[in-house]
Amino acid sequence: MYYIRKLSKPNTVNKLKYMPNIGNTPADLLKQEWTTKGNTLSFWKCESLDNIVDTIKAILLSTTGIEKSRFIILDDDMLDKYSIERDFSKKGKTGYLGFEELHVDFCNLTYEKIGGIIMLTKESLSMEKRVVDLSRDTVKEYIKEVCDAKLINIEEINEDLLKDIKKYKLLIA
Repeated sequence: MYYIRKLSKPNTVNKLKYMPNIGNTPADLLKQEWTTKGNTLSFWKCESLDNIVDTIKAILLSTTGIEKSRFIILDDDMLDKYSIERDFSKKGKTGYLGFEELHVDFCNLTYEKIGGIIMLTKESLSMEKRVVDLSRDTVKEYIKEVCDAKLINIEEINEDLLKDIKKYKLLIA
């Protein structure tokens, strides 16, 4: 299984790749990228990297706007190295109808386990197939595909994202 997360500040996170010691990770980066709630961290899953697009669409329709985006990809073997527990029981809040079940929480997190996730992020950034970059145009295209397929759930979309969807005329009623 693969686990995907959209990065909030990709340029800042990219600096991890060149840090010899993650102990020097700026504290603000922790808050920006790995903010936990109830000792959990939200990710989205996919069975195969060949069908990652639906997972990315679910993530995009859970965000606050249409922008250039970067995603990191982790896997079971990586997470098992740091004993990261996964909880598949909570549906994700996404505007992509039928894909709420792709959500997964990394749970029972501690500082040590967050450090492990940071190490795995650093590792992923160095692996070509573990980073997905999307231009703003591609993000718009993916959201339009969901709208055109009538798989959009307006009630679950963040208000700011909905404004962007209307601004770019991606949703034709």
